[in-house]
Amino acid sequence: MKHERKDRIRAAFDRCGITHISDEQIYKAMENSWLLWDDIWRKEQRTLPVAEFLGLVFGELKIQLPEWVIDELCHTLQEAVFTGNTVPTDHIVEVVAELSRSYKLGIISDTGVSSGKYLGRLIERDHPGKFSFGLYSDELGMSKPAPGVFQKVLDINGCKADEVVHVGDLKHTDVLGAKQAGMYSVRYSGVRDDIGEGFPEADWVITDYRDLTEIIRGIR
Repeated sequence: MKHERKDRIRAAFDRCGITHISDEQIYKAMENSWLLWDDIWRKEQRTLPVAEFLGLVFGELKIQLPEWVIDELCHTLQEAVFTGNTVPTDHIVEVVAELSRSYKLGIISDTGVSSGKYLGRLIERDHPGKFSFGLYSDELGMSKPAPGVFQKVLDINGCKADEVVHVGDLKHTDVLGAKQAGMYSVRYSGVRDDIGEGFPEADWVITDYRDLTEIIRGIR
């Protein structure tokens, strides 16, 4: 994905006649900007929108682009989530379809380059009509594990914390936030296993989403 983002930034530079910036400089600026993005995410519990991320990149490179070019670039970077590189995790489509017949499903997501608007479209593309609500950090103004994110789930659904099962892949946001809220926690490690120290482990750790159905049925 980073190569595709670099290519789209490069195309914007070419459109503006900026030719003195090398690909290596773009990659380095993106890397340093992501470090700042990650620091804000972890310490302030909020996620920077794509325009602010690009502001960090352009600041690193000491360049300015016309506003209309930035707007267009924000759109093209977010649209990248719909490329062939973004595919559903193994078995998730059938598991979501099965669970949606008996349970109310929702999304709470810390957004990155793509905003909740674009991620919502992606989820609807892969799981049409299966999720009842979506809460995205760029729209909420806060990210996991902020208590307000998880309280929002309870407020909009009129349920208690022990009636909710949260599924995620990160200990410091997903597991910690769910446990602090009093929810059940499932950590999916089938793509990347978060071995971060100093954070609680989930009630269940799965490598195959098909195990989720039995876990939820067992709780019920």
